[in-house]
Amino acid sequence: MSISLQILLFIALLVLLSKALGGLGGRIGLPVVLGELLAGVVLGPTLIDVWRFSWFSGTSMVPGGPVSLASVMNVLAGLGVVVLMFVAGLETDVDLMKNTVAPAFWSATGGVILPLVGGAALARAAGFTWAEAIFIGTILTATSVSITAQTLINLNRLRSRVGSTILGAAVIDDVLGLLVLSLVIAMEVRSAHGLGSWTGVAQTVGRIAIFSLAAFWLGPRLIRFLFRQVRHLHGTHTTVAIALVICFGFAFLSQSLGGMASITGAYLAGLFVAATPFHQEVIDDLRSMCNSFFAPLFFVSIGLEINARQLTGHYGFFLLILLVAIFGKVLGCGLGSWLNGFTRRDSLVVGVGMIPRGEVGLITASIGYAAGLVSSEVYSLVVILVLATTLVTPLLLRYSFALAAPEMETALAVSGLDGVPADQG
Repeated sequence: MSISLQILLFIALLVLLSKALGGLGGRIGLPVVLGELLAGVVLGPTLIDVWRFSWFSGTSMVPGGPVSLASVMNVLAGLGVVVLMFVAGLETDVDLMKNTVAPAFWSATGGVILPLVGGAALARAAGFTWAEAIFIGTILTATSVSITAQTLINLNRLRSRVGSTILGAAVIDDVLGLLVLSLVIAMEVRSAHGLGSWTGVAQTVGRIAIFSLAAFWLGPRLIRFLFRQVRHLHGTHTTVAIALVICFGFAFLSQSLGGMASITGAYLAGLFVAATPFHQEVIDDLRSMCNSFFAPLFFVSIGLEINARQLTGHYGFFLLILLVAIFGKVLGCGLGSWLNGFTRRDSLVVGVGMIPRGEVGLITASIGYAAGLVSSEVYSLVVILVLATTLVTPLLLRYSFALAAPEMETALAVSGLDGVPADQG
């Protein structure tokens, strides 16, 4: 079967199963995102393992060489998460986010320190080398807000003080986590090859700083210029087409020039577009596309990576490190937001929203593995840990919002914001 036919059949299967399980989850009160994630688990190596079937496991020859269906799906999933984060940026209340910079920063800081120290200490106590222990702790510092963003959209909570704080903290966490990873790699290289490796840390800090300054100074101006050119283009949906150009352009520049994850650039692009008069038109066009196609592909792809069978012999350590991964974020991020005026229950929501490591954790794990910091066995365990945190977040986030609902309603009534319209999931 040609690669094009494999893609058509596999996408049809993924979308159908993800929507079926997502709808089933919604009927019994579970987050729709969790159903989509479980669709990937069902199809993945834990249960069915679709890659072992000849229809999906082969490669096809194309002009550039052999291509597998798995590699194509990874590309499509990557596109999906970029579009998802762009939509999350579009649906963020920019004015509200400006008022949550302090709690976002301190939440991100606490969410980096506690998981790093706790994860490294536990791994070292379990017999791992210092390099492996620090790397495992570094993985726990990562936060991917993709799962949280979609769950917040489904719960109509994205345009809230808590939602804005979570998204802002995730962006800051991305930067801090990258700096920690660069520092760990530099220390390893330094111990192996002598002095001089600290230049890598300096370069990483410089790239992030230069890209961030350029993005916030030039980004809004460039976006306004591009949207002014829309009136010269003839055809339908040209505004959303330009918006996607901006989304993918910022995602590319964020990773290639800024050294940060592509989703960070996509989210920033969404924030900048949200400040233009065209944001509602773009949201209306992209929301249905994202929820019906891009988001399911991404969430199913995460589930496809899970292979619980690789945990054999490590169940005790895995359970302990998973608890550190969860409570490290809940306590660290929650404490940062609580010290900046959030109620205890709202602080709990912020902490839970920062739990998933998602693709950011996977990227961090792959960078460390490529740098030779850990063995393939430790890498597999870390990947499963990253995916497990992604799976549990929708349930915990929904539950924590239910706990915080009475305080939220009281706070809104007191502040006079109870009439603010919620998002449409």
